[in-house]
Amino acid sequence: MQFFSKKISQVYLVLLVGAFLTLTGNFTFFEKTMQIYPFDENSLFVVSLSLFLFSFLTSILLLVCFRWSIKPILIFLLLLSSVLAYSTNNYGIVFDHNMITNTFETDASELGDLMSIQFIIYLFFLGLLPSYFVWKIKLTKIPLMPQFWQRFKVFVTLVVVFIVVVLSFSKHYSSFARENRDLRLYITPSYFLYSSIKFVDSKIETSAKPFKIIGEDAAINKKSDKRRLVIFVIGETARRDHMSLNGYSLKTNPLLEKEDIISFSNMTSCGTDTAWSVPCMFSLLGRDSYSHAKGKNMSNVLDLVSRAGASVVWLENNSSSKSVADRIEFLDLRSSQNNPICDPECRDEGMLVNLQNYIEEQDKKDILIVMHTMGSHGPAYYKRYPKEFEVFKPVCKTNQLNECSDNEISNAYDNTILYTDYFLSKVIELLKDNSKDSDTAMLYVSDHGESLGEGGLYLHGMPYFMAPDEQKDVAAFMWLDDSMSKLFDKNIVMENSVLPQSHDSLFHTILGLMDVETELYQKNLDLMVK
Repeated sequence: MQFFSKKISQVYLVLLVGAFLTLTGNFTFFEKTMQIYPFDENSLFVVSLSLFLFSFLTSILLLVCFRWSIKPILIFLLLLSSVLAYSTNNYGIVFDHNMITNTFETDASELGDLMSIQFIIYLFFLGLLPSYFVWKIKLTKIPLMPQFWQRFKVFVTLVVVFIVVVLSFSKHYSSFARENRDLRLYITPSYFLYSSIKFVDSKIETSAKPFKIIGEDAAINKKSDKRRLVIFVIGETARRDHMSLNGYSLKTNPLLEKEDIISFSNMTSCGTDTAWSVPCMFSLLGRDSYSHAKGKNMSNVLDLVSRAGASVVWLENNSSSKSVADRIEFLDLRSSQNNPICDPECRDEGMLVNLQNYIEEQDKKDILIVMHTMGSHGPAYYKRYPKEFEVFKPVCKTNQLNECSDNEISNAYDNTILYTDYFLSKVIELLKDNSKDSDTAMLYVSDHGESLGEGGLYLHGMPYFMAPDEQKDVAAFMWLDDSMSKLFDKNIVMENSVLPQSHDSLFHTILGLMDVETELYQKNLDLMVK
């Protein structure tokens, strides 16, 4: 085409793409900014923010985009920004370094749940189309020194613009940086690139740190002649306020309500996403001290229980164990090869099909079984349960949650909770069948919560400091058979269940449930004792 026969300079191309990224990638940033700084009262400041973002991004690009790198870098940023804009505009997702970790550890089926016609539109118009323009456009060849001076003059101009903008609205920017630091998380693609550097740094630090073995003194001190059989179920995005056991208006727990369930109705999570919460749940460190570099390079509670002599197995029907099960037996049930109940999604109840055989094969050894469930994973909630569990209607039948009413989203989500209720009732049934020969118990704790449209947010994964309660308040249940109710004072457990609790208690509670003694055990963090 004649248009592409025209030549432009490298600097001009960088300016064009910088302006395009600033204008098309930051809708949510400006929307949230204008909620705090209304445009009719702060129009000049809002416009200055555009210049601020443009000058900052473009000046960085001028430092890294040269003859051979310019097109690949700009095309990468255009494609990346289209995906980020889609995720942020439609779900309110922000990409800090932990969300990037979560993205890399997500499997193909979870990514597939995020695909839609709207995603293709974003990718085409904000990513592929401008990338085609960048790829086809011809660049003017300028001698090295003139090109250097051209870049230098534009770079200095951008820096001057940046400084003038900040100084002209210094009070606004000072307030903006001090009181609204969460808004920077929505800046595309700059904050993502910053978070990517933190992600890489974290990966390097984690891989370089030596593994620390703790709890070498762990040993089982049996309090009963029976063997111990405990099933720990990791829930997925299950909110405590959507459980009828906790007073929710809809009957989402009709089967569990028939059991003698203890609900920890004031439980909070370690994180707001699976990649962080799951390893943190099993770590000694607790939320305030946990990091991947320390937590993943240290023995977790499953390692201690295994070292003490119990059989420990991890059953996986989510994305992965997030390194928690690296040193214990692991069974992947995400495909029909191992999971006989798939339609086509493999259901959590498939983890129970051959479990009795495993229990019998362990002879008289104590057993700890961990089940990592698919649970209520969004945004395609309607896929998370068999058709017969679609009780609450109408439901949202798309992954584009912003196209559904709050009621439709909530109904689809509640149907996933109803299916979880059924699954947990089957877990209890299995434990009851083994109660003659074993002291049995079930502990269910969700990894994090979920936003269902409150405040315009969907899904989960917000940085903890700014995450709403819906993403941190999690469902947690316990069931004990008669013999376990005698071994542990059930009244004490019930007293603990109404107190503020957190994932920090799980390391010590699991040790207590499995009669494992170690100097690391902290009685005050065990949900089973006072």
